Amino acid sequence: GEAALFDIRLCLEEALINAMKYGNRLLKDLNVDLEVEATADELRLTVQDQGSGFDVKKLEDCTEEKNLFRNRGRGVYLIHQLMDEVRYNEKGNQLVMVKSLKNAGGNHGR
Repeated sequence: GEAALFDIRLCLEEALINAMKYGNRLLKDLNVDLEVEATADELRLTVQDQGSGFDVKKLEDCTEEKNLFRNRGRGVYLIHQLMDEVRYNEKGNQLVMVKSLKNAGGNHGR
């Protein structure tokens, strides 16, 4: 449905911006790879940058009061809220996002 498409577009945009900005440090000669796999049931997006990665566990929770007005980490939080599955590789330079399309017509639990 429309809501699922909106979520996917938003998350993909956030992931690509993060990869370019934080991963590749806006260096023009570094690539961001995007892989899209779609079935009738789900959409799987893999975004990988050429950066040195980061420790996902150290990413601060942007919903904590002290972080509310910081922009960093908000995109990652959003992705975790809107996608059904979110995984990083060990290095932290590859993000896999999965959106289930089975209940895409509904309000997906909100």
